[in-house]
Amino acid sequence: MLFDIPVESRYIRNTWMLSAQMPLEIPNTGKVRFFSSDEADELAERVRKRNVFARHSWENNFYYQRAKELGNQTVIEIRYPGDPNSIKEKAEEIAAQIERVAVLSSTLAVKKKDFLRKLGFSEKPKSEFNFSFSPDFQFISSKSKSIPKVQGLIIDKTFAKRFAQCGFYNLIATNQSSSDLANRVSLSLQWLYDSRIEPRMQASIVKTSIALETLLIFAESESLAQSLSERAAFILSSNPSRRELISKILKRFYDVRSGVVHGSRKKANKLTSSLLEIVDRMALLLNLVISANSKIWMNTESLRTWCETQRWGEPSGEIIIPFPDTYLKNVLVVASKELE
Repeated sequence: MLFDIPVESRYIRNTWMLSAQMPLEIPNTGKVRFFSSDEADELAERVRKRNVFARHSWENNFYYQRAKELGNQTVIEIRYPGDPNSIKEKAEEIAAQIERVAVLSSTLAVKKKDFLRKLGFSEKPKSEFNFSFSPDFQFISSKSKSIPKVQGLIIDKTFAKRFAQCGFYNLIATNQSSSDLANRVSLSLQWLYDSRIEPRMQASIVKTSIALETLLIFAESESLAQSLSERAAFILSSNPSRRELISKILKRFYDVRSGVVHGSRKKANKLTSSLLEIVDRMALLLNLVISANSKIWMNTESLRTWCETQRWGEPSGEIIIPFPDTYLKNVLVVASKELE
């Protein structure tokens, strides 16, 4: 981490999960961008010349080298009013939110197995080797395996266009709000992020279910499958047939989740990568819709009340859907096949 001028301090940290071929600008917040070696050298020299402690103490080499280490890396850069010490915690939080949302945005376009491969997540250790031998050492064998270098998720024109089209900028803004519903969105995204980077499918289904419950379960006494399937259907679509399909796939998901959690092999065996992919994408779309409608759903209670009115009235047409319909349509096509 590195700071510059005290009036509007800069916070810069590298990110190995993202690879920026072009800048991803976050309005009024910061950016994800490539930091060249020339920029790093210039910054290091400014640190050496302008910071009195860096000029005259052992810290000179430490901060000088740290600035140079930013060269040729993708970084998340935050500009925030105040001195570095006062903004540090907030800047770290914002940078983490940006990275999390940027990584999660790939859920709409990249299958989990490809996502895990790009980021190098695996149940196996990063590198491994073995050594076998017989009691008399007449037979000896050894084999090693190293994990390929992590590619990271590439930020290019397609990535940036999807990010803007689907409402991810607004999702980042919502994360910085202090409302109780915004807090639910933030926690839900953290669990969904944990699910996406989890290589074990059974652990992943539990984390995705927590992401949904954090977002849409408002009381401990509520039926998880019934309440979630209804509310998700109401929020994602005003079309009755689509709502029915969304409800069915989420009930299937919770039936499988029950098998995983409670040890029912028959139910757990119904877990497929396709089912998890469907629900991961629905969970992300739900967060996008809720964040886009903060003027209608200002808090948790207003969202709960709205969902209750949808049970007995005409489907609402006032809700803003921030993403192109193709994204939900494609998820539902796969969901129909999963239910066959």
